[in-house]
Amino acid sequence: MSNFVEEASFEVSYAPTHIKKWRSSKTGLSITYINQPSPVVNGYFAVATECVDDSGCPHTLEHLVFMGSHKYPYKGLLDTVGNRLYSSTNAWTAVDQTVYTLTTAGWDGFKSLLPIYLDHLLNPTLTDEACLTEVYHIDGEGKEKGVVFSEMQGIESQSWFISLLNMQRQMYPEWSGYSSETGGLMSELRKLTNDQIKDFHKQMYRPDNLCVIITGTVDETELLNVMGKFDDELPSLEENVNRKRPFVDSPSIPTLEQTIVKEVEFPDDDESMGEIFIAWIGANCDDILIATAIDQVGAYFTDSAISLFNKKLVEIESPYATDIDYSTDEYINIAFTFSLNGVPTEKLKEVDLKLKELIQEQCKPENIDLEYMRQLINQQKLKFVSYVENSSTRLSNIAISEFIYGDPKDASTLARWTQNLTEYEELLTWDAKQWSELISKWFVENKSVSILGRPSVKLQKALKKEKKEISRGIKEKYGKEGLEKLAENLKKAEEINDRPIPDDLLLQFETPDPSKIQFIETTSYKAGKNHEVEYDSVAQNSEFSASLEKDGSLKSPLFFHFENYKSQFTSINIVMSSAVVSPELLRYCSIFEEIFSLPIQDGEKVIPYEDVIQQLNEDLLDHGFFPGYQGRYELLNIKMKFEASKYSKAIDWLSKIINHSIFDLKRVKIIVEKIINSNPDKKRNEESMMNSARDRTIYTEKSVKKAQDFIYTETFYKELLEKIENDEFEEISKDLATFRNQLFNVDNMKVFLVGNCEVLQNPISSWDNFIKETNERVSSNGDLSSSISALPRSFEYKSKIGEEGCKYAHLVTTPATETSHLIASTSISTNYLDEDINKIALACEVFCAVEGPFWRGIRGTGLAYGVSIRRSLETGYLNFVIYRGSDAEKTWLVARDIINEFAEGKKLFDDITIENSIASIVNECANQESNAYDAANNKINDNIIRKRGPNYSSKFLHQLRQITSEDLVNITKKYFQPLFNSKTSLVFSCIPESNVDSFEKFLIEQGFDVTVEKVNAEGSNSDAEEEDSCCSGSETESGSSGESDDDDDSEEEETGSENESEEED
Repeated sequence: MSNFVEEASFEVSYAPTHIKKWRSSKTGLSITYINQPSPVVNGYFAVATECVDDSGCPHTLEHLVFMGSHKYPYKGLLDTVGNRLYSSTNAWTAVDQTVYTLTTAGWDGFKSLLPIYLDHLLNPTLTDEACLTEVYHIDGEGKEKGVVFSEMQGIESQSWFISLLNMQRQMYPEWSGYSSETGGLMSELRKLTNDQIKDFHKQMYRPDNLCVIITGTVDETELLNVMGKFDDELPSLEENVNRKRPFVDSPSIPTLEQTIVKEVEFPDDDESMGEIFIAWIGANCDDILIATAIDQVGAYFTDSAISLFNKKLVEIESPYATDIDYSTDEYINIAFTFSLNGVPTEKLKEVDLKLKELIQEQCKPENIDLEYMRQLINQQKLKFVSYVENSSTRLSNIAISEFIYGDPKDASTLARWTQNLTEYEELLTWDAKQWSELISKWFVENKSVSILGRPSVKLQKALKKEKKEISRGIKEKYGKEGLEKLAENLKKAEEINDRPIPDDLLLQFETPDPSKIQFIETTSYKAGKNHEVEYDSVAQNSEFSASLEKDGSLKSPLFFHFENYKSQFTSINIVMSSAVVSPELLRYCSIFEEIFSLPIQDGEKVIPYEDVIQQLNEDLLDHGFFPGYQGRYELLNIKMKFEASKYSKAIDWLSKIINHSIFDLKRVKIIVEKIINSNPDKKRNEESMMNSARDRTIYTEKSVKKAQDFIYTETFYKELLEKIENDEFEEISKDLATFRNQLFNVDNMKVFLVGNCEVLQNPISSWDNFIKETNERVSSNGDLSSSISALPRSFEYKSKIGEEGCKYAHLVTTPATETSHLIASTSISTNYLDEDINKIALACEVFCAVEGPFWRGIRGTGLAYGVSIRRSLETGYLNFVIYRGSDAEKTWLVARDIINEFAEGKKLFDDITIENSIASIVNECANQESNAYDAANNKINDNIIRKRGPNYSSKFLHQLRQITSEDLVNITKKYFQPLFNSKTSLVFSCIPESNVDSFEKFLIEQGFDVTVEKVNAEGSNSDAEEEDSCCSGSETESGSSGESDDDDDSEEEETGSENESEEED
């Protein structure tokens, strides 16, 4: 009989989801199951962790758990077995939680790995050798390394890190875990011992302090059986033992007695722009109504261009900030924060006061814009429903918070937090007096903490000096013999950690049957000029296809494609070629990204931009103009998302925005000033700077990737501002009008509709007025090809350097950079059906798998936080990426040696590794279609954009199984070895200034011609060593973590620019 007792079971009222919760009467171990149909099963294994110092114990355990358990004492067994079972693992550490994740294609693999994973959590080996390599060590050259140390080294001098840590310190007392840096400060990681980590594990990693949260489609009976067997092996809860619940049983956090304003410095050599964080401690997390109300106030202040803070501080001439965001921390008492970026340094104190004055004014009921507040409540509710409809992430996050802070004696807590959205309905009844009283209580009478982040050249220099002194001190302390001893100890530790996992142990875990994975199906329809889709891949003889034909499908001059699935919402993407826009005008793209916040000419009257935004918010969930669509970076995309019943309104708005928006001088000036003021903050990001150097070098001005680059366009926008201030706006206005007319042409538009399409009224004829007004503005251009094949691709716009693809290296430095980022590229095919592409994909997985060769040789030795190799057919490059490297030179050499060993047969592509890698790719394919929205877009990508044909994933996986070890050796020689050869590769890197000279020398020795660029406050390349260093541009293929090969195109992230980072093809 199972020890697990059901505590809750209920349907979610706003999504196709059922939630259940059980707790073990024997151990206190909890299970929460969020049943939401998906081919992917996700596990979130949450441990409530409270640490009252900056030692980093929670973060170190996040890493050390994966080094083996007493039952399975092998580093990487969890991930290696996981690969075989279509699974991937990860983890995160926050202030109050450490959560371990398991993502699996299908239930069969998940249930096999689940007890092994949980055993690693509760019974890890925690050896001294693992602590040495994973947490902190000094190598034989006197350099500080360690995976955790390198990770923190990469962020500790960042402006946001410094500001937020200081904010925590001011908000919470020193004895509170909320005031600590759970990632571990470098100064503390240097002296952290393994015994401290073991003690922390003993305190926190208890069955009664662990909740297993699972989402997706699983067999409940099997789930309880698997968990029951695991629970039976655990020790019973001891009676009469006081088990402290982290945070819940800690002393209450005192309220702030006074408002605090603190100025802090962060290192930078551009002192023009700072940042502000203003935070409060709010209501108890169980007070759902008040917590939701506070969130609505946060949106009221910041959600759109007409929200109060933006209207008064951002959307003005000489703006006080480039953007203002609102966020919350779901602690026992919810903390809420406003963050302001791009604040002129001399105005930091003034802006802090102005923002608080704006809040104070809203304490008067007559100042509350009740109509706007209620509109936002409706919109926020619909957005939440949309998120939950497509992803269980929001619900799993709530389940984590409920586990940490909910009342274990009250089984109704989880239902109160997730079952319905009645709090939104109640808030819609609030009057202005109630809102003003709430604002007064929580934002005015409740004291706040303001952190004014000020950039400092002096601090920048001091940190450089400190780094040199630490390095010199280490070498003086240990001397030559001491360093040799450290190197010897490290080598011994690595040998112990890297003991091979016996093949017979791995083979105990059979790869599941992929045919059992339940993929989501969507239905395709085509209309108008859509002649691209294969006939057998679209629905025919259905009621909706008949309605399309009846409604004028064959006559429409537009290209239509519909992907239908059950949903409350529909999305429209109008996809356009950028090739029709004159190259010199493409730099205006960033202004067009604001096209939804311009005034509109509506017949005789002008609709002010404020009213435009308010009305858009009334009718739409989401809208925007974005560079890129489905990984095609040279496309431009207008997107709208709405309730299906508002289809005709959405199209009407499209026509107004595209055809009747006014490029008002005042609005354009404000937009240009925001663009200029945002650059200092962008320059503080190492990846952005590396990608910028690349975009400016390997592409021509005809590419959106270069035309959108913030360094390339910096002078352009400063000149625009000067023209506006000199009354020369007419020229700019003409350029913007020309851009509009060239881009927004009916013949240049492909219309993709995704979601609840079959209920749309007049699906084709609703576009008649849109077509009419667009054609009246600009006549149809018969020269434009309607073929998808004619749409531009990035590889077509390479510069001379990009075409030659060899011998060029570009190093860029940014302030406060402590770690290195690098991307090396070599040419590959741009044909998606090229026979080499599948072999490249499999080889990438072999080299980059968790616990694969790169992982063990580079991450495992502390050389870099992440390393990957990615293919990009859109750009025609295979890319080697280093993310947060502690030693770029050594990382390069180790990666090169690993590739050479496989190419030369010194290491083999064995059958188990190949099988595991294919299984890992199965997991990736399932994750790309984890919800209906992603499945629909994946189908569009395969059938239309990339023309890989229906059921591409199945064909791809079948072809992978035909690849031999000999094929992989040949493909490694053909494409992977050239990555590390100057005759066949390009290199771009953002590197600490202290390492530039040595790394430049290294690259020269490798045969590269090296350009060094230092970006400062006044310009992009004031200290570039070569005149042509920025003559033609780059791309952004490096990911944000170095651990994942694909971008997240989930519904929650779909509004972002696809030009931000490059997905793998």
